[in-house]
Amino acid sequence: MRRGYKNVAAIIFTVATISACAPVPKQVVVAPPPPVVAPPPPPPPVMPRPPGGAATSMRVPALGLDGVRITPNRGLSRDEQIWHFRSALNVAALNCQGPVWSQIATHYNKFIITHKVQLSKSSKTVDREYVARYPGQNGLRVRDTKLTDLYNYFALPPVRSEYCDAALRKVTEANTVPVAALPEYAMGGLNDLDGIFIRFFDAYAKYERDLVDWNMKYASAPAIMSSPSPMSSSSNVSQPSAVQSTTRPY
Repeated sequence: MRRGYKNVAAIIFTVATISACAPVPKQVVVAPPPPVVAPPPPPPPVMPRPPGGAATSMRVPALGLDGVRITPNRGLSRDEQIWHFRSALNVAALNCQGPVWSQIATHYNKFIITHKVQLSKSSKTVDREYVARYPGQNGLRVRDTKLTDLYNYFALPPVRSEYCDAALRKVTEANTVPVAALPEYAMGGLNDLDGIFIRFFDAYAKYERDLVDWNMKYASAPAIMSSPSPMSSSSNVSQPSAVQSTTRPY
């Protein structure tokens, strides 16, 4: 029996010795996951800019009840439309310079000779209309003042390129129009030329709305801008003009 105990003790000693000599398993260290870094916010969109390089603050004509802007070329008599068309071409002849646009002056001089009778008749009719429209006032002086405003309107710098291109087409076509057909052509031509300015004013009004929205979303302090202001049909855009008023030839 005592020998049996000795054998058991020897086995236990041997197992303990082997266990003590066995290599200790290495402890696996698991690195913590890297911190989640939120991506930087995208940069804000570019601040809206006025169309055509226009000033950042200007007045635009108000919308009429029909949704069309009230420009100096609305609400006119038949002869006023003819005269405003002539004024539009006159401004182009004075204000459009360059190797192509310089042809406008040559075509314009031909235009006022070809259609001299109708232009003279329309001018005299408009004189009578102004005298009747402004009783007790100097109607002709009022007309000359409005004509100066009209010249400034047609000389709006941001649309100069488009306007000069269109004026060249119109004055070239007008010289091929029969004398009797000038009134109808002039009224349509004035509407086409005025459409250039109306589209610009619509684009400028959109710029103002976009700027307000941009300021609310991205600007730390709202940018300074003017609010759209109503403009009567006789007012002109507050923009400097290179065109000087001229004396009526008839």
